Amino acid sequence: MSLRIILPLMIVFTAFLSCASKRNKQAEVDCPPKPCTMEFRTVGVVFTDNNGDTLQVKDFSATLKTTGKKLPSGTEQSADASNPFYMIASDGDKSALSIEGDTIVVSGTHPSNGQIKKTDFVISGGRCECHINKVSGPEAIVF
Repeated sequence: MSLRIILPLMIVFTAFLSCASKRNKQAEVDCPPKPCTMEFRTVGVVFTDNNGDTLQVKDFSATLKTTGKKLPSGTEQSADASNPFYMIASDGDKSALSIEGDTIVVSGTHPSNGQIKKTDFVISGGRCECHINKVSGPEAIVF
């Protein structure tokens, strides 16, 4: 290749890298500084029967109503089978949530009779926010 071809390609490539670098730096600094605590927040739920006993459900999911996408935290369950707790969202999901709050459809299937329960939760977040917050939703979903 001649210098006439290589030099313009190098200039275009360098300009591209410079723009990409500025864009990444701008994305990092466009959030205003704010004091945040070091806590890591989670929002979760337990499933119970009509006697108040906790249940370990099948097919648990936590899905954003608007997009149908599952939140990464919405697949986690406590390891304690005698006290199952299902995580709906965590601070790790805050970028996927809006400041106003998003509806998350939580679903689980009763382990013995196959009944499916779906309940809406509203959880707020935002890329520039410190933490997620539960706006609405129950502490327990009762079959």
